[in-house]
Amino acid sequence: MSPLKFDVHAASSEFAAARLGRLSISKADQHGTDQTGTKRVIETPGCFMNSIKGSVPHLTPDNLRLQDYGGISVFLEQILQAEQPASFSKWPSASSSGFTLSDFLHLQDLILFCDLRDFSLFSPGSSKLGSNTDRHVLLSTLKGVRQLTLDEYLQIARQYRPDIMVSLTDHITETKEPGQKRVRKSTDRTLRWLDQILLERQGEDGRVEDRRKEEEKKRKKDKKEQRRKMTKEQLQQQEDEQDPGSSIDVQPVTTEPWADVAVFAHVQGSHYEEERIWSAEETAKRDGVDGFIVDANALTITSPKDESLKFIQVSIECLPALKPRFIYGIHTPEDVLKAVALGADLFDTSYPYQLTEDGKASLYYFGENPYPTATSPNMNDSSSNNRWINLWDEEHKDNFVPILEGCECCACKGGRHTRAYINHLLKAHEMLATVLLMSHNMYQYSKFFSAVRESVKAGTLKRYTEAFQDTFGVEPTRTGEKHPAQIAVETSLARRNQRLDGAEPTEVETIGTDDKGLKRPKDETEVIKESKKIKTAESGTDIEQDTP
Repeated sequence: MSPLKFDVHAASSEFAAARLGRLSISKADQHGTDQTGTKRVIETPGCFMNSIKGSVPHLTPDNLRLQDYGGISVFLEQILQAEQPASFSKWPSASSSGFTLSDFLHLQDLILFCDLRDFSLFSPGSSKLGSNTDRHVLLSTLKGVRQLTLDEYLQIARQYRPDIMVSLTDHITETKEPGQKRVRKSTDRTLRWLDQILLERQGEDGRVEDRRKEEEKKRKKDKKEQRRKMTKEQLQQQEDEQDPGSSIDVQPVTTEPWADVAVFAHVQGSHYEEERIWSAEETAKRDGVDGFIVDANALTITSPKDESLKFIQVSIECLPALKPRFIYGIHTPEDVLKAVALGADLFDTSYPYQLTEDGKASLYYFGENPYPTATSPNMNDSSSNNRWINLWDEEHKDNFVPILEGCECCACKGGRHTRAYINHLLKAHEMLATVLLMSHNMYQYSKFFSAVRESVKAGTLKRYTEAFQDTFGVEPTRTGEKHPAQIAVETSLARRNQRLDGAEPTEVETIGTDDKGLKRPKDETEVIKESKKIKTAESGTDIEQDTP
């Protein structure tokens, strides 16, 4: 019996697919029985908080629990240590004492969702991981690229015991635009792993056929080696005997069940509509699957956004109505609204994190304006707009008002932290600046989803969606360029660090100057070039120097 419960309790009167739901996880033993108590509940449409290495960026544990989110996502690429799963023998046993990844990360009161990699930071073709095989997938971990086999995945699932574990998936990482043959191969491989994982979760041997094939391959190899060492007479005698060989009989083994973990499965298909339909229908046939993931990241690379949403709709329409759908790659408010209208239930918090990294604070809202007295941004400043302000802007250094007047987040409530103060913290490179910004942006994102749920219930989703688009427009494309004030602060810090490391002043002045005369921190290429120069000087070897 699965510990996950998902109830759809209302539907939109305007969009047939939009719905309200409630996802909860019951505490259960490894057999999925004795379910007592419930962790935090996630109201849908809703979010899982994104983490980096098991921690939500810029939020302390106290601030984290003030947020109106019931779950958190963690990723194996970021938390899996080099010696794991071998070192799990040093962990307390999950089945006896209940020590799990939730205990390790001190997140026992949140619904813990675990996938292989963070798809908000990953895009196909951007990595040189190579191709997966039938035996393993490739992960880019903190210690470099490593292979993760199905056996290792099962060991991790049994020890980590997250509330929700995503099935092993053959993600196409080697190219942006895979051919249809590669896409079908990826889907077949993913479904085969999914069947094995669902058997293992119930304590059955899902790898008996794999072991039989491995044994057959080993026998063929041994037989080939024996024939290589035989004389002609022995070979002739063997052929005369015409020994058909004995059949390979591999007995199933008893495995430890982990039915207290819900399993989500990826829906594949890339940008081929027929492949998406086939993948969704085949995955939906597996009754043991508790939820589905539709990844939009790969689609946004090869297709325009509107076309990507059509592919998402194709997948969702083939999935069961009573199971949750988690959408990867949809982050901005206007895209979330479109996905909700298609029947999406779950998203992540990548958007408020990206705003925080850029020094921006949310001003947007959904529905009736709850902040009528809020100070509007200076629209003459190109780095701000009516959906967020950039607190790196010089105009805020003497702006002694809260980020958003009327906001109840810990940064704004009571006017305790002003825009001028956060502008000062950013320029002083103080950690508190991003703590306050992240708290505010996460709070506003949760209020946005709360308002979306209310509009679905009230039948005003369509009207408010159109009003949102008219008021706030479309999110500007994130280019990755930094604000000039941020560049100046980071350059100053880089120069200070170089002085502390004993770098020559002339070297500090030269490094990191762009065409406009602004200083910027050294990038990875410059660091490598400097390292080569140092090694060359130490060895006394003359090599051709790279031109900076």
